[in-house]
Amino acid sequence: MDEKMPQLPELPVIERHELRNGMHVMLCRQPWLHKVSVLLNVCAGCRDERLPGTAHLLEHLMFRGSKAHPSLRDLSESFESHGADFNAYTAREVTSFDVSMPVSSVNAVMHLLGECMTSPKLTGITAEREIIREEILSDYDADGSLINVEDLLVELFYGEAGKPIAGDPADLPNLSRQEVQAYYQAHYAASNMLLVMSGNIGKSSEVLPLLEASFGDLPARASRWRRRDLPEMYRKSLSDEAIGSRIPPRLVVKKYDGATQSDVILGFLCDACTSHEFSVLEMLVRVLDDGMASRLSRRLVEELALVYDAESYLSVTQESTLMQIRLSCRHRRVSRLLEAVYGLLQELGQTQVPEAELTKLRRRVIWEHIGLLDSSASFAQWVSSMALQQMPCQIDERCRKLLEISAEDIGNMARKLLSKKPHIVAIVGDLGEKAALEIKETMSGLLDRQVEMQMI
Repeated sequence: MDEKMPQLPELPVIERHELRNGMHVMLCRQPWLHKVSVLLNVCAGCRDERLPGTAHLLEHLMFRGSKAHPSLRDLSESFESHGADFNAYTAREVTSFDVSMPVSSVNAVMHLLGECMTSPKLTGITAEREIIREEILSDYDADGSLINVEDLLVELFYGEAGKPIAGDPADLPNLSRQEVQAYYQAHYAASNMLLVMSGNIGKSSEVLPLLEASFGDLPARASRWRRRDLPEMYRKSLSDEAIGSRIPPRLVVKKYDGATQSDVILGFLCDACTSHEFSVLEMLVRVLDDGMASRLSRRLVEELALVYDAESYLSVTQESTLMQIRLSCRHRRVSRLLEAVYGLLQELGQTQVPEAELTKLRRRVIWEHIGLLDSSASFAQWVSSMALQQMPCQIDERCRKLLEISAEDIGNMARKLLSKKPHIVAIVGDLGEKAALEIKETMSGLLDRQVEMQMI
C-alpha cells in the first residue's frame, strides 16, 4: 500500500469581517460548488437559561413566523420557494440556524433569515410545548425519570450546567412567552452572533452590504445572563490533575424495568479544546472508533460479539472536554463489557500504537478534512465549530496539529484517563442492587481504585 500522505488541495481563503452593529462574519469561498450555506450561531444555549428548556423552545419559535411572514407555513413556503433548506439546533453553549440555498437565491434567503432574527413573532408556544414533549418523551420513563444515558452522564459531571438541552417534560408548562422573550432580548444581539457563509459566494463588496441590510436591525450589545458553572470539584480538576486523581471513579445505575438492554456510557472529564490535550484526545478517539477496523469495533463486535455497535466521541464546553464511550448490551454482560473496554485502554497505555495503524489514521484525517470542501454546509459547520471553540479555522493547520500527535502521546493520554481524570460510568438498565455491586467490584478491580456507587 502506498503510505504517502494525501496532499491537501488549494484551500478556501477565509475572510473575517464585522458588521457595523458588531456581528462577526466569516466568508469562506468555494467557487466550484453550486450552493451557498449559512450558519448563524447565537453564542448562548441551555447553559445560559434561568429555566431549563428555554433556549430550545425559543429555537423552535424562531421559525414560527416573522413580521412579514406571520406563520410557520408562510415562512416555510417562502424559504422553500427559493430552494432553501433550513434547520436549527440548540446546544449547551450555542444555538445555530442553518440555511442552504441555490446561488441565485442568496439575496432573498438572507432577507428571510434576517426577518426571523430581527422580528420573530414568538407565537404558537402552546403547540411547540406539545411538539417538544413528543420530541423528548422517549428520554424519560413513565415516572418522569431521565433514562437517556448520555444526558444522565452529562448532568452527573456538569450539574446545573448539564441539564438536558430540551428540558424536562415536567418543566415545559413553566416556560412562558415572557421568559422566552426575555431570553431572546438578553442573548439575540449582533455582538453575540457569528455568521459563517460558505460556498459559491460573491465578492465581499457584494456580500457585506447584503448582510448589513439583512441583519443591521439587530441590537448591538447582548446583556447576557450568568452562565451556569460546573460543580467546583470538577472545575478545579481541570487545572490540577492532582485533584482529578483524588476524585474516586463513580458508578451510577438507573434501574429501568422496561429496558431490554443496558445502555452503558463511560465518561472522562478532560481539559478544554484549546489545550494540546484535545488534539491527543481526538487521535485517541480515532484509534478507538474510526471505522469497523478500529479497536472498539474489532474487539467488542468482531472478536467478543458483546455489542452490535460501539462509539467513542468528544463533547466540548468552554472549559472542558468530555470523552465518552457509549455501548449497549444484555444486562448480564455489562461486567464483561467493562472488562473489555478498560482492557483496550490499558493496552493503549502499555503498548504503543503501531506506526502502520497511526499512518492509516493520519491519512484518514487528511481525507476527512478534504471531504469538507465538497459541501458548503459541512464546511460552514466545521468553520463555525472551530471559531466558536477558539481553534484554528484553517484545514492545513488543524491537520498539522493532529498529524503531530505521536503514539507516545496517545499512550500517555490513555494512562491519564484511567488514573488522573474524573471518571463516571452511567448505566440505564434492568439491573438490581446485587448486579450493580458486582459491576462496582469489577470496576474497582480493573481500575485498582475504590469506586463510589449510586443507585437512582
